[in-house]
Amino acid sequence: MRSSSTKFFGTVALIAASYLLVGALSRALANAQTHTVAVWLAAGVVFGALLVAPWRQWAAVLCGAALAAAVWGTAAQRLGLAGSLLFAAAEVTSVAVGAWLARSDIERDTDQVHRAGYFVLGALATGLIGATLGAELWRWHRPGIAYGAEWRTWATSTAVGILLAAPVIAAFKDFAVKRSGGMGMAQFGAGLAAFAVFVLVGWSVFGLGVEQRFGTVASTLAYLPMPFLLLASMLWGARGGSVAMLVGALLLIGLTAAGGGPFVVAEAFVGEAVVEVQAYVAVWAMLALLLQALSEGRRGALADARAWQFRYERTLQASGVASVEFDAVTGAALWGEGAAALLGPEAADLGRIADWHARIDPGDHPIAERAWHAGAIDSYSVRLGGASVPVEMSLAAVHGPYGAVEQVAGLLRVAAAKVAEERRG
Repeated sequence: MRSSSTKFFGTVALIAASYLLVGALSRALANAQTHTVAVWLAAGVVFGALLVAPWRQWAAVLCGAALAAAVWGTAAQRLGLAGSLLFAAAEVTSVAVGAWLARSDIERDTDQVHRAGYFVLGALATGLIGATLGAELWRWHRPGIAYGAEWRTWATSTAVGILLAAPVIAAFKDFAVKRSGGMGMAQFGAGLAAFAVFVLVGWSVFGLGVEQRFGTVASTLAYLPMPFLLLASMLWGARGGSVAMLVGALLLIGLTAAGGGPFVVAEAFVGEAVVEVQAYVAVWAMLALLLQALSEGRRGALADARAWQFRYERTLQASGVASVEFDAVTGAALWGEGAAALLGPEAADLGRIADWHARIDPGDHPIAERAWHAGAIDSYSVRLGGASVPVEMSLAAVHGPYGAVEQVAGLLRVAAAKVAEERRG
């Protein structure tokens, strides 16, 4: 019981400390003429913790978030007790609903694209719910506020904070230092080069004086750096990519907050450019998540395919069977890994169905032809290593989407004892 209580309060303390620390960092990034913090990564920390924590630990995570949000409302937002509690309720409720939506498909579906879609849905839901509750809080507590600006700032900053911070937490959930099996140096170097180009282009486009450097086209250059950040994210995988996206996005947001970049060119109020650059970053972050999900899904499918191929080939070799696939149109043959061990060096010369038929004993040609056209199992003899070897070939037609035979798959078994006897003779 003591161990369970210690773990609960330890989680509460960790989440509360993380929330306040990241909240202070977020507030230092940008200022705006709104009560809502213009950049808000703290919600992303709580959201990410809820994604990776077991359901039984959600109470501890939410308690820690509520405690920290109440402290933040009192110390940073200068709200009274009632206002701080309402601020905490708005924050925790919106994050809990969004994280529940993001996790609702995890146990039922492991498809990476679906999971990315639910994650984005959860992030957007958190932003919308939080903005609605938070803007009402500001209107009640501080009459005369610009409701639209508060709502827009809360929704954007919260959603972006989740899209940037939560993937980092999720990616490093099971992280362990490994000596080998990680990213190769060539892949790391390519990602580093892409990220370096992003930094150079991003600093040029989002730095101070962009309007003086580029003139009237300055407001159209925002898209230039992001493809390089996206490329670096893809090359570095889920972990490195999520960190690259976080660092790169914060760089652009920070430069915009300092008065640079194309979004400052037509700013209606102080801090509007920061909200706009976050909406811009959110689009690229969602695109990165989708591409990363597609990449991870493909990588997982290839790994599964290789594993099944390995098991299949080993099973065939242990059974003394070789596999082959014949193209029904060209007659090209693709032999499995065990063919060389079963058929000997001649396997390298059997690149087409005609090469195989040429080695069949003349008297057995009708049998082989019948088996080929009927997709049946038949036994006949072939010339291998200067000897006539009895084989058993099982063929099956593989039909395409329109019913035509596209491939003929076969399993070949050789009478090994007979082969050894004839070769000794």
